[in-house]
Amino acid sequence: MVTDPVYQMRRDLRVGYNDRMRYMITLLMVLLSLWSCPSGAQETADAAHVTTHRDASGRWSLRVDGRPYFIKGMDYRVTRVGESPDDGTLRDWAWYDRDGDGRCDPAEQAFVDQDGDGIQDEDEPPVGDFRLMRDMGVNTVRWYVNDFKEQRPNKRLLRSLYYVYGIRVAVGNKFGAYTIDSGASWSEGTDYRDPEQRRRLLESVRRMVLEHKDEPYTLLWLLGNENNYRFTNTNAWKYPKEYATLLNEAARLIHELDGRHPVALVNGDAQHLVAYARHAPDIDIFGANVYRGAEGFGNLFRQVRKNYDRPVLLTEYGGSYANGFDEETQARYHAGCWRHIAANAAGAGGEDNAIGGFAFEWNDEWWKAGEPGRQADPGSIGKQGTGAANWTQEYCGITSQGDGSKSPFLRRLRKVYWVYQSLWTARTEIDWTT
Repeated sequence: MVTDPVYQMRRDLRVGYNDRMRYMITLLMVLLSLWSCPSGAQETADAAHVTTHRDASGRWSLRVDGRPYFIKGMDYRVTRVGESPDDGTLRDWAWYDRDGDGRCDPAEQAFVDQDGDGIQDEDEPPVGDFRLMRDMGVNTVRWYVNDFKEQRPNKRLLRSLYYVYGIRVAVGNKFGAYTIDSGASWSEGTDYRDPEQRRRLLESVRRMVLEHKDEPYTLLWLLGNENNYRFTNTNAWKYPKEYATLLNEAARLIHELDGRHPVALVNGDAQHLVAYARHAPDIDIFGANVYRGAEGFGNLFRQVRKNYDRPVLLTEYGGSYANGFDEETQARYHAGCWRHIAANAAGAGGEDNAIGGFAFEWNDEWWKAGEPGRQADPGSIGKQGTGAANWTQEYCGITSQGDGSKSPFLRRLRKVYWVYQSLWTARTEIDWTT
């Protein structure tokens, strides 16, 4: 058995002629469908019917067109080195196209720096993040419509993600986190008691649903992103009832506009479960970003089962590795988290309510310690004035950007990539030189 991933990439299974032909035929079908069909016709025909299912024994599952679907998800965000939301320079990765060839730089042209020399050699062709994720076993990515207000969605790219690579999208709305779409100033923060802000947030949800409900890539809807935490600059932590009632209004609106896709709340851990149970009965899925400092999620699945009986989706998990970053620790942490999710899936002997999760995150983001042009030094941990509190968040990627000089194209695959591949797919030997 080949154990060295670099060796296997260079020498083992080559993607054959038939595989390439299937790729080209699928791509041709996509292009023909987009050019020949009336506006919206193809998207409506291909839109999936996604449901949550609770059997007679109380076991929860997610189904797509009647078939079980377990989310093997990736928090896909790519930040070009030097950009940061703190100074307003962060752009939508879906529109990165430095060479103007019409292809998305990271999604379609990223290459694997196999030998670690920081140079794209002849045997390191562009393969793109989408293919890398597909080969890893990813079937869903998490994506928010209002992360980049100045850009329209790149639907061509999202359709390609599904049609060519078989990866669906959990489409999210920040729902007032960081004051996005609420109309509140930063100093005020989003106020879920304010009728005008509530109206604006519901209108934002309406726009999202009408834009994406008939698209083939849409799997489900996500509302919020840890809005119950104070640092997201909302008052949901203080007024959980008001927040929960607005979530329920949004869920009802989505169900009225779209009968094909369920709605998930994206909470910070398990806070306010009782408030959601009382005031948000129309939410279909309890989603949570959970970082409990261990290789798993403690009693999370039992907490939800007891207080807010819904399928559980880990909308973010991973680690900031407070004791120092190394690839072995990262790989072990992620493997432990995924095994805990799988152990609580329907029929696995646990709480029978897990429907999958989104690993955090695909690529290192360099801006998180405050200097977007430089990746923080892991050796700075514990030292004052060096961004020590956030340095490990700059090393959360399943892949890295090397020294940053080839951002956003260069990828170095960390050990955790191969761990997930072994957990998520039977394909363990891939050659990206073809």
